[in-house]
Amino acid sequence: MSEAINEFVGLESLDGRAVVGSRIVWHEETESTNDDARLAAEADEPEGLVVIADLQTAGRGRMSRTWTSPPGKDILFSVLLRPDAADLRRMPLVAGLAVARTLDSLTDEPISLKWPNDVRAAGRKISGSLVESGSSDSGYYAILGTGVNVNLDAAAHPEIATIATSLRTLNGRAASRREVMRKLLSEMDRIYASPERMATLVSDWSARLETIGQEIDVRWGDDLLHGVAEGVDDTGRLLLRDGAGEVHRLEAGEVTTVLTDPS
Repeated sequence: MSEAINEFVGLESLDGRAVVGSRIVWHEETESTNDDARLAAEADEPEGLVVIADLQTAGRGRMSRTWTSPPGKDILFSVLLRPDAADLRRMPLVAGLAVARTLDSLTDEPISLKWPNDVRAAGRKISGSLVESGSSDSGYYAILGTGVNVNLDAAAHPEIATIATSLRTLNGRAASRREVMRKLLSEMDRIYASPERMATLVSDWSARLETIGQEIDVRWGDDLLHGVAEGVDDTGRLLLRDGAGEVHRLEAGEVTTVLTDPS
């Protein structure tokens, strides 16, 4: 067993009552943990499966982007959940809030969220999620694919040097990927498996959104909308009021904050 994979040994000892982490598998290398979890879902694997990889050769983020993470530095994983149909759209919120709360306990830097799925610290991205859904003979499922920059040196990667950060950068010292992973899975389970916490999910998540109140551009494909982010609805869709006063409910898109001229 490689040193990188050995770092995650012991995660199988998570609380036996937990949903998230009821079964954990890890790979030194795989194309995509989301794809691995989807295959398991379509084979009717029970919810709670966690697939962890040290390296993804075809990892992807939103908008068909790749996710930069050299081996041995960060955590890359996917969780298979089978929520009720009414909760399916809210699964990205579970991922983002769980990461944010975990990082609260690991750094003194304030942690915020940028709609729809970025977790940010010191004005830079530290985590993101790609949530995909589908159905099998066992019903609906959601795959929560998440990457968290733990020991990444963003400065060594020009394509993300000015937009990304990591726990190591924030704290000035290396962090244990195993400990971050343990805390994160436990936090995700606390949210998902608790009806009380799921009831306050949208308000807890939206309270961290730095996007709210901002004048922004939202682009998806060839379409572009400009307006003010007024809030989110009960599934996390962004409420954007355009210049004509019309409110748009947006499920996805790339947000850019419009900087106003101080003069």
